[in-house]
Amino acid sequence: MLLRNISVDCVIFGFEGEKLNVLLWQADPRLLMQTLRENEDYEQLRILYDSHPSLQTDSTWGLIGAHAPEESDLDEYAQEITTGCTGLTNVYLKQFHTFGDSRRVPYYRVITVGYYALINPRYHNLHTSTLTRRMQWFDINHLPPLCFDHREIIITALEHLRENVQYHPVGFHLLPEYFTLTELQTMYEVILGEKLDIRNFRKKIQKMDFLLETGEKQKNVPHRAARLYRFDRQNYDRQLKEGLTFRI
Repeated sequence: MLLRNISVDCVIFGFEGEKLNVLLWQADPRLLMQTLRENEDYEQLRILYDSHPSLQTDSTWGLIGAHAPEESDLDEYAQEITTGCTGLTNVYLKQFHTFGDSRRVPYYRVITVGYYALINPRYHNLHTSTLTRRMQWFDINHLPPLCFDHREIIITALEHLRENVQYHPVGFHLLPEYFTLTELQTMYEVILGEKLDIRNFRKKIQKMDFLLETGEKQKNVPHRAARLYRFDRQNYDRQLKEGLTFRI
């Protein structure tokens, strides 16, 4: 049975080029209601969906999320939601905040647990669930109309991400397996919203032994090919045990 007062919303961040994007969706109202009628006590849940903004108009979007089943662990359910709506497995997923304002959903009291995920859209083919009407990436600086307080949830997720990337190497989840130092710096600048000094950044990042040269260079680029690097997770974990302090 779904918990009417508790939901999970996932802010899925994707970095591509020089933009940080958020994956938003719209559910298919007909298929969603059909599924609810088949699996739940529809009358108890009807108030949650009959007036849901993203189900009433094509112009309103929402975060990928759902009300939590009574028997589910929230962390596992967040992973299940992410996988079910995108087809992606084993993505980086972090719980960052609980939203409990009594007025956040006008017609019912709902507490939402927020998670954010990090992926690189260029290297993942998304597979939407059967309940999806539309799913699309949006530039975080140019978001469409959103339901309820989803804009606030996205902003809060970004604030947590900005803090997290400075002290933990989570930003590598947004990059391809092999990347240039320019791509790495651009990713940090886009997330942090500020320019970083090239010389200082490279000096700092190259001191970290877990950033390894691959011996390869970019291919098919209209400029001088840059060296490619990769993140060595095993080496990072070893250094962490030895007292490494990660700081960008």
